[in-house]
Amino acid sequence: MLEQQFLELRRQVIAKEFSRMNDMQLEAVTTTEGYVRVIAGAGSGKTRALSRRFAYLVNDLGIMPGNILCVTFTYKAAGEMKQRIAARVGENRARYLWMGTFLSIFSRILRSEAALIGYSSNFTIYDQTDARSLVKTIIKELQLDDKVYKPASVADRISMAKNHLILADDYGKHRELIERDISQKMPAISQIFGIYQSRCKQANAMDFDDLLTLTYQLFREHEDIRKKYAERFKFVLVDEYQD
Repeated sequence: MLEQQFLELRRQVIAKEFSRMNDMQLEAVTTTEGYVRVIAGAGSGKTRALSRRFAYLVNDLGIMPGNILCVTFTYKAAGEMKQRIAARVGENRARYLWMGTFLSIFSRILRSEAALIGYSSNFTIYDQTDARSLVKTIIKELQLDDKVYKPASVADRISMAKNHLILADDYGKHRELIERDISQKMPAISQIFGIYQSRCKQANAMDFDDLLTLTYQLFREHEDIRKKYAERFKFVLVDEYQD
């Protein structure tokens, strides 16, 4: 009897929720085949529709929360999204959410699989200040002119390379990069990059860019791990994907 009352109450809540949505929002929430992309202006209800979509998948289609990956751009947005989803699916179910920023999700994966890429699971994450400080130390040890090899500029070049999925071992193989460094009188960038990455690994540390590139490397080199996560996440929801 109580179960029937609960189901009826939930049906009424869902009906009320759906009645507040326009046709396009309803389509975004309930479409489950293929890709769904929502393009709309600020304040138009994109995030609300995404949280309702999550609730629809869990409450109405029976998808387990742990089988849905939900990613957003900032920690604040991720926190707000978690609260919205928990209010719709319940606190107990919300505990199993894979929800966060790209960096936090990748960090979670890397901590689980760290041994496969030569790290331990309690690795430290270097922020921008830590990264630049290490670069500065390496420049000094190599007795390079820090007016030419400015630590901030060198750190930015290393970051840019990683964001293009160019790892330290591959940097020296990129002719265009090497020629650019030589033309700008900084031929030692490749060497600095290699030492920097080696020091990070020795310290069991990753910078923010490593969270991206090492996750990529993990999936590229370990097909079984890539397949494990591909099979786990039946649905992938991305908020503010343009950022």
